[in-house]
Amino acid sequence: MRLFSLLMVLAVAAFAMTDSAPHAGITQPGTDTWLEEIAYIDLTASGIASVYNVGCGWDGTNFWVTNGLAQGGSASTGMFYILDHDGVLLDSIVQNTAPGWGLRDLCCDGTYMYGSVSTAIDYYDITTGEKVGAFTGPINPNRALAYDGMCFYTSSFSTDVNQLTWDGVSGSTAASTVWSTQATSAYGAAWDAINDCLWVTSANSTGIIDQIAADGSLIDHHTVIAAATYGGATMAMTSPINELFVLEQGDPDALHGYDVNPDALDRETWGSIKSLF
Repeated sequence: MRLFSLLMVLAVAAFAMTDSAPHAGITQPGTDTWLEEIAYIDLTASGIASVYNVGCGWDGTNFWVTNGLAQGGSASTGMFYILDHDGVLLDSIVQNTAPGWGLRDLCCDGTYMYGSVSTAIDYYDITTGEKVGAFTGPINPNRALAYDGMCFYTSSFSTDVNQLTWDGVSGSTAASTVWSTQATSAYGAAWDAINDCLWVTSANSTGIIDQIAADGSLIDHHTVIAAATYGGATMAMTSPINELFVLEQGDPDALHGYDVNPDALDRETWGSIKSLF
């Protein structure tokens, strides 16, 4: 089958050992001129009263945000929160059998929303919100998750990013290989089809977002919010703007949207043009 393209304030010690706990702090804008922040969604103001938001995905119309409610002691499983592009909360859905921190990062193929949890990658029908199946990934737990139309990408607090090829059969194990070693400390990931690259967010309080080329080589380490700790990442392509959204685990938890349209000329391009005259 070929799939259709595109952190109570402290957690208990067991969970604190496995997932980064969102930290409080006032963020400052970085100096990257290309990644201009063009959208901001305060998740608490949107009605998600928790600091345990970890992942995000875009289904083509709305955002899905994962929330490890079990970390706050108020539920036995995590939740999905569905928000429109303006941050209006539209719905909430229980994550089926996803305990503790629940599903981490998300990605979508247009039919299913995929979420990484333990060694599994669960997938949900984006129309009904029902869990349809799962397949096995290479890491425990899989955290970062992205899809390029053919392959999945995952990592977990690591510089290594794995590329997964899945046969489309629920219950099967995806074939995987280390695709890149250029991430800083991966927690979230998003495949940017327009720029043909993978964006990887870090949860190491550096504020770095890695941009990795389609061949796994490094394009750049971008610092967009100084000392930020990120959760998941997703692309939200709302024409004419190609948007990268990252979930900052801060005070409050928030989605930050950045313009990553490939319409700015860099110095090398300018040099090439000038040489023609």
